Amino acid sequence: MAIDRIRELRIESAAGALVFLLADPDPFIRTKTATTLAALGKGAIDPLIRYLANWEGSLGTTIPQLLGTLATPEGVDILLAHLNEPDPAVRKEIACALGNIGTEKALPGLLELLRDLNPDVQVAAAEALGRLGATEAINPLIDELGDDHPVVRLAAVKALGKIGDRSTAESISRLASTDPSPEVRKAAEEALTEISDRAVKNLLQSITAADPTERTNALNRLVETGPAAIVPLTRLLSHPDPTVRGIAAQVLGLIGDIGAIDAIAQLFSDPESTVRLAATRALGNLRHHRSGEILSRVLTDTDPKIAGMAAQSLTLLGEIAVEPVFLLLGHPSPEVRARAIDVLGRLRHQGAIERLCQGLTDSSTWVRIVSAQALGEIGENQATPALVAALDDPDRVVRAMAAEALGKLRDYRASMKLLEMLHDPSDLVRTNVFRALGKIGNPAAVPFLIQALDDPEPAVRIAAIESLCNLRAVAAINRLRTLARPWPLNRQPRAVRQAARWALSVLTGIQEKG
Repeated sequence: MAIDRIRELRIESAAGALVFLLADPDPFIRTKTATTLAALGKGAIDPLIRYLANWEGSLGTTIPQLLGTLATPEGVDILLAHLNEPDPAVRKEIACALGNIGTEKALPGLLELLRDLNPDVQVAAAEALGRLGATEAINPLIDELGDDHPVVRLAAVKALGKIGDRSTAESISRLASTDPSPEVRKAAEEALTEISDRAVKNLLQSITAADPTERTNALNRLVETGPAAIVPLTRLLSHPDPTVRGIAAQVLGLIGDIGAIDAIAQLFSDPESTVRLAATRALGNLRHHRSGEILSRVLTDTDPKIAGMAAQSLTLLGEIAVEPVFLLLGHPSPEVRARAIDVLGRLRHQGAIERLCQGLTDSSTWVRIVSAQALGEIGENQATPALVAALDDPDRVVRAMAAEALGKLRDYRASMKLLEMLHDPSDLVRTNVFRALGKIGNPAAVPFLIQALDDPEPAVRIAAIESLCNLRAVAAINRLRTLARPWPLNRQPRAVRQAARWALSVLTGIQEKG
């Protein structure tokens, strides 16, 4: 065949003759010619570029393929001049060729082809941009993650993985969680792995270092890395070293990506309590109803440290935690019920008031105590009648906590019942009663508070002093002067004398102003 005989000439001569056959109407001849020119290698480049400089009409698919095979930068201008070829198959080959040539000069053309209306062209452009690795392509590729065609999203996410910039991790992570195509989701996960492996490889080594400072620095930098660190950190949750498992959980929590919830949840079967504790703390940073459900179960843990951390984490979740914690109010364990009540109190959830009022009559003293505390934290007067009734509880701590809660509610309706408690045998109850009366502000309490200055317990006397000051009771000034006298004229404890002096300074100021 003539083409085969031409190959026997010197390379430049053979190439100079062969290039004319690229315009042959027979596609077989054109393909055979391109294959021969490609085999000639670099020697074919100059004659080819010179010939194509004056090319008119469509390049067809053969010429872009040849320029891509030779990977010559001189071919970029020729390819860029034909970006508007009417045949999408030709535009696709141009994108492939530009990617194979791999120079920055090809970037504008590839970005234009990425916006092509034909998905095959878009895919080829995305793949080429991935090979090019230019950061300028990041935002355009992220835009294509929302394309209607899954093949385009697939190519775009693979390209972003090859570029490996960690700023893309959040967008890719979202795609991995929400894309309807399983293939795209899998590719997104692989891209995240590729990105994160580059970004955090050294940091992951430092996280196991013996030096605590180095570990801490690595931890902080991993948090800064963000979603790019999620995949390798998730793998570390099964590391043989419990310290590493715990740190990995901690960092995942600080990064705050809810996609890590289920992986962290698996640590609650870990044999090491420190790892379970770290997992409990981590979920408190992942604001999702799934975290609330898991942590409400952890609130029933027999380890008080882990249960206590679950309470803290549930509090951090806020309203998300209310529903699952509310369900624990019917738990058979008094301790669990008390923990649930404590969390609801911290959350100040008004919808729990009725159940918390019921808790004031629970058979468990601890549940009654925590219910009173929680109602005080919520601060709704709806709870006043139940708290007033709790002042008759047989347990002194329950009575004291009920009095304290009533002081926080500042409901006048409670003042008369509180006055009945002035002679309670418990100094803790009397102390809280006097403080509550001062906060409620009913002046009817003033004479009783002045009498309480003779109470045998210093803490009760101090509470009475503070309440008299809150009530602006100038009638108590003379008694307070007696209490404020220095030793040895006055045998009161130092704390009582100091409280009396403070109250005197406030009340005399009020008296002078008239």
